[in-house]
Amino acid sequence: MIQDRASQMALFHILVQTGSFTSAAHTLSVSVSHVSKQLKCLEADLNVKLVQRSTRSFTLTDAGQQFAGYCAEVVSSVQNADVMMTNLQDEVAGILRLGVSQSFGTIHIIPAIEQFRKLHPDLHVEVSLFDYKTNMIDDGLDLWLTNIEDIPEGYVAQHLADTCFVLAASPDYLMHHSAPLHPQDLVNHNCLIYQSRERNYGLWSFKQGDDALYINVNGNYRVDLAEAIRDAAVSGWGIAYLATYLLTDEFRTGKLIQLLPEWQASQSMQFYAVYPSRKHLPKKISAAITFFKDYIGQPSYWDRQLKSQIKI
Repeated sequence: MIQDRASQMALFHILVQTGSFTSAAHTLSVSVSHVSKQLKCLEADLNVKLVQRSTRSFTLTDAGQQFAGYCAEVVSSVQNADVMMTNLQDEVAGILRLGVSQSFGTIHIIPAIEQFRKLHPDLHVEVSLFDYKTNMIDDGLDLWLTNIEDIPEGYVAQHLADTCFVLAASPDYLMHHSAPLHPQDLVNHNCLIYQSRERNYGLWSFKQGDDALYINVNGNYRVDLAEAIRDAAVSGWGIAYLATYLLTDEFRTGKLIQLLPEWQASQSMQFYAVYPSRKHLPKKISAAITFFKDYIGQPSYWDRQLKSQIKI
């Protein structure tokens, strides 16, 4: 009886966390009908209505909200016990399921994975690259490295790194278009804009002393991959407002030229290491966070390199 109830409470917790019967079934690797049947059995055993169902979704009743709190405590206790026992071992082992923002991951995290694995040879790393806000439980992730600031409730976000921004264009573009002398001049230029389902970077910010400007820019190219903005700028398609983590030797080799260096491109972007809140942090997660913080450094290694090439 206790074992069955614990299983039902774990299922109900997953249902509440994922927000749908389909997502809960996917997370638990069972059918939707199994989730529905177990919920009905739980409600019958408790003699109380836990959810109000609609065609595509559900809402918790007052009793369901209270019961969900107890279920979360049960699941948390089990997870903490597992983690504590695992952490008694000296090895960092098992599988680390890592989600990473696509461009940041491709340029900076993927190249560091092998070095991380050499430090922890018993650890297997699975990486997913994406630029949307994820449900870590639904996607089965242990750790999420992201620049998305709207972190879901119930998660911890540790600061990982900062990145600066710079305004740039290629020599080819500047041969055919006069260089802007003031941020307001950008309204007369073809600006390359990053746009995704999470963000639209069509408002570019600048600072000079106490003066701050926000310029609404336009252009004939919008894309949801940050490297594509950099590559389009190098190819002479227009002016780009680039995060410095995207850059290596483009300024040193003359592929790009910094514009308006007297105006600081003042967009803010931080990267975070995000994981579910729990009393005991698994050793594989703490090891990964420590490694990537040390690997990137403060300030970041890419900004340290760029400071010898341009003004940031």
